[in-house]
Amino acid sequence: MRYRRLRTVVRPILVLSLLFAAVILVPFEVAQPSLGLTTSLVQACNGTNLVGSFAYSEGYAGGGLITFAVVNVGPTACRLGGYPKLLGIRDGHEFAFTNVRHSTQDVNLRPAILSPRMSGAFILDTPLGCNANVYPTPVADQYTGVVIVLPGGKGHVRIDGMTLSAPCGLGESELGWAKGFTFNFS
Repeated sequence: MRYRRLRTVVRPILVLSLLFAAVILVPFEVAQPSLGLTTSLVQACNGTNLVGSFAYSEGYAGGGLITFAVVNVGPTACRLGGYPKLLGIRDGHEFAFTNVRHSTQDVNLRPAILSPRMSGAFILDTPLGCNANVYPTPVADQYTGVVIVLPGGKGHVRIDGMTLSAPCGLGESELGWAKGFTFNFS
């Protein structure tokens, strides 16, 4: 009888103690980081796994924004980010742009994880007051495509079949995506 009474008292105390320990200790257990925090675990995108395309352009007050879609066609997720080096395509040859600044007057894209078949973006910006229709554009500043050379020597993405004039230089965004950013095909 004595053991039965002891067991009836000890058992609820033991259960409550374990429950209390679980409630207190579980929140301190190391949780899996969210996908946004694991960017260092996802490899940078390679040019061989990306396809680029002209998406759209918008003119404004003597300048313009040109947006490109960059799609992961590889079998695994990859990290798209950083400022690329830009080359212009003219007469089948590639030429380095001489005046490129790191910023645009529109959306600031941030590095992003691209799952297979997921799109990222890249934006070029011609400066205010430098519309190619206002100033005569020398042939040296006219291009029929661009080559986006990925940071870290990870290859390149070539985009042919679009006209680009850059008499006053260009602004470039980072490769990536931004919350609320959409491709504006209107």
